[in-house]
Amino acid sequence: MKLRFTFLLMLSMVSTAFGDPLVTPFSGITGQMGYRNGIGDDAIFNDPMGLARDSVGNLYICDARNHVIRKVTPGGLVTTLAGKPGVAGAVDGVGRRARFRFPVDIAVAPNGVLYVADSGNHCIRVITTDGAVSTLAGDLGSANDIDSDTGLKFSVVSPQLDGKGPAARFNSPSGIAYAPGDFLYVSDTANHTIRKITLHGDVTTLAGKPVSWGATDGTGIDARFNTPMGLCIGADGNLYIADSMNHAIRCMTPKAAVSTFAGHASEPGCIPGPRREARFCNPTDVTPHPEGGFIICESFGNALFRLNADGMVSLFAGGSTSPTEPSSKTLSQPHSVVCDEQGNVYVADTFNQEVRLIIEKFETSISVVNGASQVTITWDSLPGRTYQLQIFRTQGWENSSLPPVDAVGEQTSTTFPMPAEKAGIYRILLLGF
Repeated sequence: MKLRFTFLLMLSMVSTAFGDPLVTPFSGITGQMGYRNGIGDDAIFNDPMGLARDSVGNLYICDARNHVIRKVTPGGLVTTLAGKPGVAGAVDGVGRRARFRFPVDIAVAPNGVLYVADSGNHCIRVITTDGAVSTLAGDLGSANDIDSDTGLKFSVVSPQLDGKGPAARFNSPSGIAYAPGDFLYVSDTANHTIRKITLHGDVTTLAGKPVSWGATDGTGIDARFNTPMGLCIGADGNLYIADSMNHAIRCMTPKAAVSTFAGHASEPGCIPGPRREARFCNPTDVTPHPEGGFIICESFGNALFRLNADGMVSLFAGGSTSPTEPSSKTLSQPHSVVCDEQGNVYVADTFNQEVRLIIEKFETSISVVNGASQVTITWDSLPGRTYQLQIFRTQGWENSSLPPVDAVGEQTSTTFPMPAEKAGIYRILLLGF
């Protein structure tokens, strides 16, 4: 067992205590790239990027340089759903017979079907619940019809952009979101546009003009983006877009009216503050927070920002524009984020080769029960995870006489006899996998 989270408390305290957000490994090994399935740090990734989470807590990961799609259960078990590790290609098929080329984002529908922005193949792929991979839109066998210099010159696209299925064309799509109306939003990154795809494969361009980048607010073709990446649907029904090279978060209404929601296109930086005064370097993803607002993934700044419902932006985790070596204490080029219902954040920490868990809210309370003969400690918990009560003694931390507690809900408690020494230092420890 590895220790993942520590929360200190004094037995003599009776008030509620809060902890700061804490970054902890969830899967993978810091700084070690490769491929291996397993539990927790027995698993290995090679540049994990896109993340999605389903209704029962499974995570789905675009393991980009392994060219595969991975699944992580709530208990931390990593398996491979589709693709052959280390082998890029453009093949539909079931499980290992399918091939991807640098998949970078993923979305999950309520029925469990996955949609993948297969960036290197310039296509949108579908993975059914039985592992069968097919191509929804884009010409899977025609990666060469995108000019190899487009990523540098932003000057060439296939002439037929919109269309159905293989008749449509994309250029390095790298953001995808499932909409409640049974369609997909896609950031067509190197085309600097936002596209809509029905589940039957009909593709239309909603906003932006192909290969015309800029920072103009406007409606439809009058709007301009610069390398849009991750996107999400907010509680208000609008689409929010990490417009990476514009250093901003953009907002698009259902009628394709685009405005700048946070940041400023001509002023990059990593500066908290009111949303229009805050500054970002290269935001790569944005995801809703269950308490309102968003978590923003700032790749160049090695940071996550919290944009509250009141419009204030604050540093949530990480934060350094200096080059960083792989480290368990810092983020390194994080690419994608997703929240659970309790506000805990999972991040694809790409250059650290890990999926990290950030526990934002960890509230505890202490009460005296049974005529002051016992003490009950209650804390916010992650269902399916295991916790251990410890006490600090002269030789250091020791497990209490109580066995570990398996959490089944969002709050967990343990009760033990009132110690003879009323003041002591205890902690609730979240055990690893």
